[in-house]
Amino acid sequence: MKQILLLIAVLFLVSCEKENKTQQIGERFFETYSKRKEIDKMISFYANDFQYENIGFESDTHDPKFLYEQFYGWKDPAFLYNSDKTISIEKIVSNDSTIVATGTTMPYSYNGKEVVGTRFVICLDLDKNMKIKKQTDWFDYPMEEIIEAYYLKKSMKIE
Repeated sequence: MKQILLLIAVLFLVSCEKENKTQQIGERFFETYSKRKEIDKMISFYANDFQYENIGFESDTHDPKFLYEQFYGWKDPAFLYNSDKTISIEKIVSNDSTIVATGTTMPYSYNGKEVVGTRFVICLDLDKNMKIKKQTDWFDYPMEEIIEAYYLKKSMKIE
């Protein structure tokens, strides 16, 4: 009986340790994400067989560099934030293979147009090496941005 209890305790501790590690990965990921500067550091979080999906804009990619440079526009000088922090995380929850964060983008201006904070949920699925194999974003985009993205996508004939 003592051996079974010891085994259960060890398994529980190992499980907690792995969940703690995923929580730490999530915290590091979103801290780096919030600074909106280090694309190469962000890419280091991803697996080679990465998949990205943005639910609101119905878009996807398999290239994390494209995600940050083009989709998120990290190199676009038209994005101006009032501080070094570009997101505020409300909560990060994790288990041994998934990290989910809820938060809000900080207000910013783009091409002189003021944009208020946008609520979001980001889900990160990890592979066995603790690298992100799938990222799913749900952003509560203002209707104007959804309409603009629709016409942009249509004009580029992106399916």
